[in-house]
Amino acid sequence: EAVAAIKSALAAKWQRPPSARNGMVVELQIQLLPGGDVQGVTVVKSSGDKTLDASAVSAVQNASPLPVPSGKAFDKFRRFILHFRPEDLRL
Repeated sequence: EAVAAIKSALAAKWQRPPSARNGMVVELQIQLLPGGDVQGVTVVKSSGDKTLDASAVSAVQNASPLPVPSGKAFDKFRRFILHFRPEDLRL
């Protein structure tokens, strides 16, 4: 599944800040170009921890291009919301 592949790509690029705790959630809006290149990423809802929020944004930018489907299946990844949780990205 594309979402699992995206989370795996983010885990590989994420630098977990010491302040990150399980249960925190950063809601990100990600805009992609065909092929998975990240066009933009914004924090829609903060985790309450600015360091975690910034690390989530950096992970998305550093993981570009993201592994997304091509053709018609890509349409739902043009602009989507991702809930970034430290416990989803255990290394």
